[in-house]
Amino acid sequence: MIELKQVTKQYGQATVLKNITLSIDEPGIYCLLGRNGAGKTTLLKSIAGYQNITSGTIKVDGKTITTSALDTGVSYIENFAKHFNLPVRKLLKLASEVNPNYDYDFASEMMERFELDGKKKFNHLSLGMKTMVSTIICLASNKDVILLDEPVLGFDAIMRVEFYDMLTESFNKHPRIIIVSTHIIEEIAKTIQKLIIIDKGSIRFFDTLRSVETKAFSVSGLQKDVEAATRGLNVIGQDTVGGLVTCYIFDEAPKQTDSLEVRPLSLQDFFIQMVGTRGGVKR
Repeated sequence: MIELKQVTKQYGQATVLKNITLSIDEPGIYCLLGRNGAGKTTLLKSIAGYQNITSGTIKVDGKTITTSALDTGVSYIENFAKHFNLPVRKLLKLASEVNPNYDYDFASEMMERFELDGKKKFNHLSLGMKTMVSTIICLASNKDVILLDEPVLGFDAIMRVEFYDMLTESFNKHPRIIIVSTHIIEEIAKTIQKLIIIDKGSIRFFDTLRSVETKAFSVSGLQKDVEAATRGLNVIGQDTVGGLVTCYIFDEAPKQTDSLEVRPLSLQDFFIQMVGTRGGVKR
């Protein structure tokens, strides 16, 4: 279980995390979405105990997380993670020697699946392969909380598909909390159970992917018809093109009529409406 209470993180005068309260108490694959600079990496590093927060508390399985915590129960890999410049197979073996719960068989299987050259030193790998090695080590750690920051960085389309399969297999083998930060929204939608959206240091949305599929809609038509249909509903954005208005809602869908077009929103469109701006003004 991850529990954040009134968590704030400041760097000098800049407040990166703003009074976040959040509880994640069920195993699952969670997707963390946010624009560049929204606070995703800061949030993950804080949960992992890689940095101290300015105020508030973070607990994992009841243990308070700080940089001085000896065993946080969290495995975190950031993008551009560095390792000793050793052969890949030696790195995987070394990780197993310092962690008695490490799943070396899983790590070896993934190394073969992704055609990683076990004799090749880490610094000689491509960016995508370096990221894959880091991700395999993280997932094989069998920690109760896994945090992956932009894990598909440098992956081609085939590697990304394989990665999502690996993520699902790892979770099915050892259910726990896995949080994945990514910019490739639609691809991960088939893998995740819950969605966290962070915007300007605050949590804007935390719910199941199913809730997005059943409650996120666009409603288009003449302004008077759209306003009448969406009155009292949770409108999260609006566009006007010519004489037509489109409202984006997160609520029960209004009934389709001859004067209205009601369509479900994709995950990407929902995210854009939740955090998007145009010319500095909220959409």
